[in-house]
Amino acid sequence: MGRNKKKFLLLPMFFAIYSFGFAQTFKNYSLSADFIYGEILKHNKHLENLVKGPLKGGEFSIEWQTMGEKAWHQYLNFPSVGISTAFLDFSHPDTLGYAVALYPYLKFPIVRQQHFNMAFKAGGGLSYVTKTFYNATAYHPDGSVYLNKSNAAIGSHVNVYLTANLNMEIPLTKGWSITSNWGWNHTSNGSIVQPNSGINMLDMYLGIKYFPNYERYIPPKPQPLPDLPHKIEIEMAFTGGIRQLYYKDDKTYPIGTFNIAAYRTMTNFYRMGWGADLFYDGVFNGKSAFKRTYLTTDELKYKLRIGASFRHELLVGRLTTGFHFGLYLYNPVKNLEPYEEAKNGTLNKPLIYKYNIEKEDGWFYTKAVLKYALDEHFLLSLGLKTHLQKAEFIDAGIGYKF
Repeated sequence: MGRNKKKFLLLPMFFAIYSFGFAQTFKNYSLSADFIYGEILKHNKHLENLVKGPLKGGEFSIEWQTMGEKAWHQYLNFPSVGISTAFLDFSHPDTLGYAVALYPYLKFPIVRQQHFNMAFKAGGGLSYVTKTFYNATAYHPDGSVYLNKSNAAIGSHVNVYLTANLNMEIPLTKGWSITSNWGWNHTSNGSIVQPNSGINMLDMYLGIKYFPNYERYIPPKPQPLPDLPHKIEIEMAFTGGIRQLYYKDDKTYPIGTFNIAAYRTMTNFYRMGWGADLFYDGVFNGKSAFKRTYLTTDELKYKLRIGASFRHELLVGRLTTGFHFGLYLYNPVKNLEPYEEAKNGTLNKPLIYKYNIEKEDGWFYTKAVLKYALDEHFLLSLGLKTHLQKAEFIDAGIGYKF
């Protein structure tokens, strides 16, 4: 991996340190090592043929217990923040290969007792996958190696990595603990490079954790703090990116989003809102060899979609993260999918209808978002838009809060 890629993979770590670094918190760090075992979900026909065995691997983490230097520490019941690096063996080295991931995470306490702790852990970063569609190999009967181009799950070496799991910890003695996680991991590139069905994993972690400063540790205590004002805020953002539709097209197209939303802060760590989304997607130009959308002309109207979204977001200091659930109100390509049905006759679908995600995008979309406030008004935004389990695109840009 080149020097620039290595620097790029380190960005989540530096971002986490900048966002969460506090003097007292940094003294209370712990180290953990875990063994990973699980399964790769066969969520499409490609993976049914690719998955040959279980998921195996290991993870090393450094974690800090927040101590209350910032108000959000207390609002979120003093969560832990950490950075992990994971190694994953997909049990098919020639085609699926291996992955190395680096990501920051937050761990929110659910149960905190003397002899048992339970927490929800969520994080996101980057992964490097050794085998892609373009360098997957197989063997001829004579033993020679050839490129088989069968790995339709991964189209690029550098990918997004997401994780969410339930963490349990049983303290033993003198700073040592047994830890276990059960959860979900995902790696893909958000359709920037096709093919890109992604890899979804369900797995279990079992490991050991060491807290060096356990003798000097004093648990954080809640202090009187003013509640966040339960006010309504208006926020808008312009984001953009690139994506591919079909690997045989060998073309990359621009995408863009404009959204505006009204939020109300419901608690000290959660806000809820409604938004309007305008999407531009350059792949809908009638020039693709992919027989999914029966589109024969290049017109602006087919590249635009408008939706309304119900938004749930977690407030973590300057960071805001959450999920948006949307319904298309204007979607001209819906009547051009599935390909064969649209080709054989005019479709007239209602606002909500039954559909097969393998053949069409449908009426429902979701978006995972991460936003960072630069000041009182301006913010940076990063998002992953999907149709059910299928990623559509990753976008990034700037926003403004009124």
